[in-house]
Amino acid sequence: MPLTTPRPAPTETSPARPRRWPGGLLRALRRALPAIVCLALAVPATAQAPFSAAVWVNDQAITHYEISQRARFLELIGAGGADPRATARERLIEDRLQLQQARRFGLRASPEQIAEGMAEFARRAELSREEFLDLLRQDGIAPETFRDFVHAGIVWRELVQGRYGPDIRVTDAQVARAQSVANIRPVAEVLLSEIFLPSDPQFADIVQELIPQILEITTVEDFAMAARQVSAAPSAEQGGRIDNWLPLRGLPEEIAVQLDGARVGQIIGPVEVPGAFAFFQLRASRETRDVPPGQIELEFRRAGLPGGRSEANLARVAQLRTRAESCADFGPVIGDLAPEVSAEAFETVTLRQPQLPAGLATELARLDPGEISANLVENGQLVVVQLCARRFVRDPAPTADQARFAVFSQQIERRADVWLETLREEAEIRLP
Repeated sequence: MPLTTPRPAPTETSPARPRRWPGGLLRALRRALPAIVCLALAVPATAQAPFSAAVWVNDQAITHYEISQRARFLELIGAGGADPRATARERLIEDRLQLQQARRFGLRASPEQIAEGMAEFARRAELSREEFLDLLRQDGIAPETFRDFVHAGIVWRELVQGRYGPDIRVTDAQVARAQSVANIRPVAEVLLSEIFLPSDPQFADIVQELIPQILEITTVEDFAMAARQVSAAPSAEQGGRIDNWLPLRGLPEEIAVQLDGARVGQIIGPVEVPGAFAFFQLRASRETRDVPPGQIELEFRRAGLPGGRSEANLARVAQLRTRAESCADFGPVIGDLAPEVSAEAFETVTLRQPQLPAGLATELARLDPGEISANLVENGQLVVVQLCARRFVRDPAPTADQARFAVFSQQIERRADVWLETLREEAEIRLP
C-alpha cells in the first residue's frame, strides 16, 4: 500500500506550497557527504530456538530453521523478493498444504523422482546435481532444504495433473494465438521522478524529518522542487525526472506492485536501496506491447569506487559522464580518474533482466544505452554502472506442439492456483 498522506488544504496559517527544506541540508547531502556505508544486520527481535515452531499449518510445524534455510535458498536462486524470510514463510506454508493434500491421496515422490528433479533443477544453472549441492553447502544451505523444495513441487505437479489434466482441452485456435506476435500482452510503462536520501546514520535525524514532508507532496511541481533541494541523486538538477519510459514489470516487485493502478502524482516510498532511501513519484503511465523480461538481455559496465558517495567520488562520476561516451571508454576513464581502483575491479556484465538484483534492476531500468548511474552504495563503495545495450533475445519461435503444451500449462496452472488458495482458506494456519 503506498505510503502517502493527503496534503491539508491551504489556510491563513498553512501556505499553499511546502515549506523550504532545512537550510544547509543540500550542502550536507551534496558536499559534506562522507562515505555512506550500508550494513544490513539481521538481528532478531527476540532469540528463537532454531528448531522451535514459527508457524503451524493444520497442526504441522514449520520451524525457524526451515524458514532461515528456505530464505537463503530463495536468495541464492534470485527468488527471495524484498523480504526473503516472509517469502520463505509463505512458500513453506504452501509446501505443507501441498504435501498434506498428497498424503490424503496416498501420493509420495520416490527417491529416484526426487533425485531426477534435483538434477533437472541444477541443469537450469548449467550445473550437475552434485555441483549445485556443493554451491548450496558453501552458502550454508543444507541438502535437505533443496530436497524438500523439489519434493513438494513434484507431488503437487502430479496432484494437479491427475485432478485437472483429463478435463483440459486445447483448441487449434488457442495454439494459433499462442504462436502469434499478437499474443505478446500489452504491458504497463511508467514515467517516474525520484528522490534519494542517504541512509548514513549521521543524517538519520534530518532524513527522518524529511520523509513525512516528502510523503505529503501531491503535485509533480512540488516533488520536483523537493528533488532539486534535497535529493542526493544526479537527477536532482532536473527535478528528479527520469525521462525514459520504464516497463512496470522490469522494476523490483515492491515498487511495481505499488505503482500498478497508482494515480498520477502518487508517491511510492521510502524504499530501501543500498546506501539510500528512495522515493518515486508517478508522472504518467501507458500500455504498450513488449517482450517478456526473460527475453531482455542487458550488457553493462560496473565498477566500485572506495569511499562511498564522497565529494571526490561524485566529482569523478561527473567527469566520467563527460568523458565516457561509450562503454569502450568506461574502463580507461575510470582507471584515469581513480588509479587506486585495480583493473580487476571493472566488470563487464551480461544478464537477462530477471537475473538482476532489485537495486541494480531499478538503476538499469532508468538508463538508456551509454548513460551512467551512481546512486547505489555497497560495502562502502559507490557503485558506478554504464548501460551498454538492452537487447531482445529472440528465442526460437515455438512449434505447434510447444505452443499446445504452453497453453495447457497456463490453464492447469490457473486451476492449481485456485485449488491452493482454497486449501489455504480451509486450513488452520496459526502462530505458536
